[in-house]
Amino acid sequence: MGWLSQILGTGLVVLALADIYMTVLYPRGERGILSVLLARGLWQVFCFGARFIRQRDRILSYMGPTLLVVTIAVWIFLLILGFASIYWPALGNEIQMEGKATPTDFATAIYYSGYSLVTLGTGDITPRTSTYRLLMILESMLGFSVLTINLTFLQSVYSQLMQRNIFALSLHHRTGRTADAAVMLARMGSSGSFDSSTRQDLTDIAQNLLNLLESNHSHPALGYFRLQENYYALARVIFVAMDTVTLIKSALDEHSHHSLIASAAVKNLEESGMQFLAELFELFLPVNATRLRMQSEQMWRSRYYKAIAHLAAQGIATTSDVEAGADLYVALRRQWNPGIVALASYLEYEWSAIAPPDFG
Repeated sequence: MGWLSQILGTGLVVLALADIYMTVLYPRGERGILSVLLARGLWQVFCFGARFIRQRDRILSYMGPTLLVVTIAVWIFLLILGFASIYWPALGNEIQMEGKATPTDFATAIYYSGYSLVTLGTGDITPRTSTYRLLMILESMLGFSVLTINLTFLQSVYSQLMQRNIFALSLHHRTGRTADAAVMLARMGSSGSFDSSTRQDLTDIAQNLLNLLESNHSHPALGYFRLQENYYALARVIFVAMDTVTLIKSALDEHSHHSLIASAAVKNLEESGMQFLAELFELFLPVNATRLRMQSEQMWRSRYYKAIAHLAAQGIATTSDVEAGADLYVALRRQWNPGIVALASYLEYEWSAIAPPDFG
């Protein structure tokens, strides 16, 4: 049965290496063999446990770091277990202990494999044939490579997380800490008109969204960094961006602000936001996340009327046909709101944490 153990061990090693490659090195990490399933399974464990603990948001905030630790631990465990299964049949023959009888139990194979993987040397058990000497060298090389790759992986994840948090915090302050896009839009047009700086601001937001999308493509674990502060939520970031575009197209006066409404900056932000939602939904959310709770479109209309009133109060010319504008707002919001609701729901956010109740 030794050959069966070695075939199984080879399969475990290949599985671990393939998952490391697809998760860390391949720029479309949603194809990971184990890591995606591991992330979703661990998230369900955290969600279940958080239901019985008062500090729910705090518990869920540990998910991201825990996922990284568990993922790396699984890779190392699979490599040690895989090589141990390969070495096991050779104990006592091709692999022997110095000066005494060689134990042939699986625990000894684990010990020898782990010793080799962490590149500590040969220890008191040494290979006696060229084949197993080469295997020991291969495992040591893989161990060193995996250690280096994981350190780089962790550094990259936290670097991308910092950029995401800076972007989210920027939008939080631009909206007056309300997640209300009308506040941010009014500040952009504080003089009653929108100049080139407004278009540059919108272009920067679109660019940050695309950077955020690529970060999640490369490191899907980023999506599970659910911080305690609601203003860091991915769903809130995309909500502010999409609501800004929707208000520009439906609430502003076409004659006074045509250059902004028809600008490439607005179109770019709209397309970036829709691509962000579509691709994030595909790579991050499970199939059952499409089962959404419906929101009242009347609530959206109420939000639109309040936005119109706020913009007008700041001296910004708004559409003369408010009802037609409300119809357009609702029609545009139908395109992006379900995806944001699904994302917020999956990550255990109340909708009031994404868009305050007063704003729908």
